[in-house]
Amino acid sequence: MNSFRAPGSPRGPRECRSEGGRASTGEKHRARAGGGCPRAPLRAAGVALALLLPLYTLSCVPDAPRHGRDASAARVQAIRVAEDLRAPDSLTLQVLLDGTRDPDAEVRRVAVRALGRLERPEMTSVIEPLLADDDPPVRAEAANAMAQAVHATSGAPVLQALLDRVSAERNAVVRGVLARSLGRLDVQGDGRRAVEAALLALSYGPDGGPGGSPDGGPKSGDAPPQTLLGVALGAESYVRLHTDHTYTSSALRRRLGELARYGVIPPVAGASRIRSLAVTALGRAHAFTLPQVQEALDDPQTRVRRAGLAALGTIAPDLRHEPIRRGLLDRSVTVRIEAVRALARMPRDRITCTRLLALAARDVSPHVRLLALDALAEPCPEEMAAADTLAAVAASLDPEDDTHWHAPAHALLALASLAPDRTRPLLGALAADRNPFARRYAVLTAAKLRYAEALRTLAADPSPNVRTAAVAELFRLIGHDADSFLMEQLEHDDPALLLTAARLLEGSANAHAVAEAAFAAFRRISARREQTLRDPRRVLLRRVAEGRPATWEGALHPYLEDYDPVVAGDVADILSRWAGRRVRPHPTPLPPLPFPDPAELRRLQHTTVVLHMRRGGVIEIGLFPDLAPTNAARFARMARTGALDGLTFHRVVPDFVLQGGSPGANEYAGHGAYTRDEVGLAVHWRGTVGVSTRGRDTGDGQIFINLIDNVRLDHDYTVLGRVSAGLRYVYDVLEGDVIEKAEVRLGR
Repeated sequence: MNSFRAPGSPRGPRECRSEGGRASTGEKHRARAGGGCPRAPLRAAGVALALLLPLYTLSCVPDAPRHGRDASAARVQAIRVAEDLRAPDSLTLQVLLDGTRDPDAEVRRVAVRALGRLERPEMTSVIEPLLADDDPPVRAEAANAMAQAVHATSGAPVLQALLDRVSAERNAVVRGVLARSLGRLDVQGDGRRAVEAALLALSYGPDGGPGGSPDGGPKSGDAPPQTLLGVALGAESYVRLHTDHTYTSSALRRRLGELARYGVIPPVAGASRIRSLAVTALGRAHAFTLPQVQEALDDPQTRVRRAGLAALGTIAPDLRHEPIRRGLLDRSVTVRIEAVRALARMPRDRITCTRLLALAARDVSPHVRLLALDALAEPCPEEMAAADTLAAVAASLDPEDDTHWHAPAHALLALASLAPDRTRPLLGALAADRNPFARRYAVLTAAKLRYAEALRTLAADPSPNVRTAAVAELFRLIGHDADSFLMEQLEHDDPALLLTAARLLEGSANAHAVAEAAFAAFRRISARREQTLRDPRRVLLRRVAEGRPATWEGALHPYLEDYDPVVAGDVADILSRWAGRRVRPHPTPLPPLPFPDPAELRRLQHTTVVLHMRRGGVIEIGLFPDLAPTNAARFARMARTGALDGLTFHRVVPDFVLQGGSPGANEYAGHGAYTRDEVGLAVHWRGTVGVSTRGRDTGDGQIFINLIDNVRLDHDYTVLGRVSAGLRYVYDVLEGDVIEKAEVRLGR
């Protein structure tokens, strides 16, 4: 969450009144049509105003038309730039505040969304009046912005305003957004009861209250589907956020049970999302029953069947065998993946192990097979049969084939738990594999065997990712006796390797030598002036501070003006402790990435980024420049310049996400500059493409593709686009698969 808080709470827009009382929203905007620009001339205030002035003054000069398309577009662009800068000063913030009073509804919509994205609770006084805006999309963005402004803090300050709006709102879409916003508020006690009551009320239509239709079709009292989807999203968030499930009322559980059958007969468009969310919420509330499991597995839609199996943990183990059997026979790979996961959590009886062995030996889906191989690490009653299967698969490795290593690598790692003596002779081939992703599994296997010598050898691997894993496992095995290996890693520049080594050197007996090596590494990578190096730089500074080299105060002092304000603040804290007095940072931030101009944004509306995978298949991604202009533009620029060519999907979690686009094929190697989060009403549905981050506003150019509906990522991670073609190839991607080439295609 952003730490910046604007001094004081700006006043909300004053009301205009007509002779008959309170004016309509439209009348208020028309009354203010000439007053949207500050009367005093703008003064230069660093990079922020330098970027904003050309846009803002274009729309504010006295002779400029206020209602023309060009003028409105200029004001929208100024708001987007101010949002991207996170409104660091009062003059830049004023651009957003003025936007909320603009006569153009599109300007107001973008402005109120921007205020929510600042995540400053004091902005709710400005946002709240727009809950009653004449324009439904503005009201929807205002409801979401109220919740986003208090994201990760108490939701109590905005609860009543949202509750009050529920009774006044008539638009079905806006009522759905109100349900979503209420459901994700962190409230307690009476606040929780109020949220539950609102979700229940919003789930019913004008007729009010529950009604007939036991066949799963829409009831006469049901709210419209647009509202019910918001209710389902809100209920899932509510149950997930409040882990005291005994508090969830029986009325809400009962309603979720009804929504789990909604829109089957007759079918309702989009109803499967409502059903799957209701099933997920029931599972999280520990209120899922065996008949509901069976209904979910009979559902015609994949997402509902998968959700039913994912919630199977609430059912007694002796009742899970039949649902799992049905899941393993499902035509959908995602359902079968969830079935294998459920199977792996079962007690190791003959039925469980027979199924796992069959899947590990021959399943046509590589993801299903790999999960089964992993599960065989836990002993079965017939342990030798499992060990024989694992050993045979592990022995099939061809070290010269760098594309078919996955099954042998997973099998060898599982074999290490069952038969260590049979594992050691096979480890050498995996450690010599051409593919560094395969060699990382050699590290994990050696660690399972507690084979220190193999780990020492792998700690010198040419791949930074293999070395990172090796030194981490070696430290777990021998502790600070591995310090010499860790110190050697500080001579390299891979961010994940530096971060890991520096973390593990905490508490070393040779703190002064560690501090010297850490400071040398810090200075070396700082010279690259890359924002995405923040994490290793911060940990290196901690090791410097532990060495207490007081004579280094002069060497650290220049970094009070570091390009990263967070790092500059860390340096100030260290120098303050050493000096015994408060030392203040004076950072000199780097300019942000170029913000896309209106022409580029228009092109992005029709732009597709196409990923050609080395193992075959083409994945096409359509972009969302309105929702995420900065991140969509960056992704397209990276594809256009070849920055994605040859990179990998380094993280593959079946039935969750694929993550890739890192130049170092790891979590901490990014593309130099950070981008801002652009969260909002976009949902992380299956096939959407998100921005990988390590905290607020730390997009580093890596992306992830949602393999299922990952609604728990909503409001925390930006959605920049959606897979528009080639989704079936997404499900074929395995860990380490290479993006041969990325291209940009421009449609009409």
